Amino acid sequence: MIDSNAFFNRYSPSARYTELLEEYKDMHKSAKGMFNGRSLVKYVDIIKNYLEKNECRTLIDYGCGKGLLYTDDYELVTEKKPLYKSLNKPLPEYWNLTKHALFDPAHEEHSELPMGLYDAAISTDVLEHVPTSDLGWVVGEIINFATKMVFLNIACMPALKQLKDGSNVHISLHSPRDWLQFIAEIVDKRTKVKHDLNVYVFFDVFDENKNLVTEGYKIHKRINIIPLTQKDEKGTVLMGED
Repeated sequence: MIDSNAFFNRYSPSARYTELLEEYKDMHKSAKGMFNGRSLVKYVDIIKNYLEKNECRTLIDYGCGKGLLYTDDYELVTEKKPLYKSLNKPLPEYWNLTKHALFDPAHEEHSELPMGLYDAAISTDVLEHVPTSDLGWVVGEIINFATKMVFLNIACMPALKQLKDGSNVHISLHSPRDWLQFIAEIVDKRTKVKHDLNVYVFFDVFDENKNLVTEGYKIHKRINIIPLTQKDEKGTVLMGED
């Protein structure tokens, strides 16, 4: 169970959050390719579909890393991902955005928290790196940025990387069921104001054969969690609503 009413907040985070933030700052500086935004690549077309479906033209990427996919250097990310050669322009153009913002507290260039509201807020490969004690305020902050749509991608298994103390970088490992209940509770608190906010949550998990698979869900209201259907078209895995 994840507590959505935890004590901590942005102005008073847990000691563990502050400690990890400093470590991630050092990791960012260690290599140009470290956290360059590659975890977003496989969701580019899925997000594009939901942006169009929800008529979103403005977007914030929360926990964007170096965010190279949003720049003219996007090919530095996709060149090692041949299945995604269809991305032939920076994401703002590919997604037909009129405005976008990038935020990542561990990368100096994007460390200032943006102001204002956006049609969509996305966060990929981020929440599993946040201490469980701080998830309530972090997820709440992401949702508060969005007026139409939120897209979250969360890994539910250990990563290959370790922290300095030997612990896994995925420090918040929870089941999809617990994540959905937790996120739905936060969404429910905000739907009194944002009645039409759609939240899409995609989990990376291992199936019974230890194969990496993706499970997708849509949260419209607390009691309305809808599994999404996986479709395979010419080798491309898409998620669409039933």
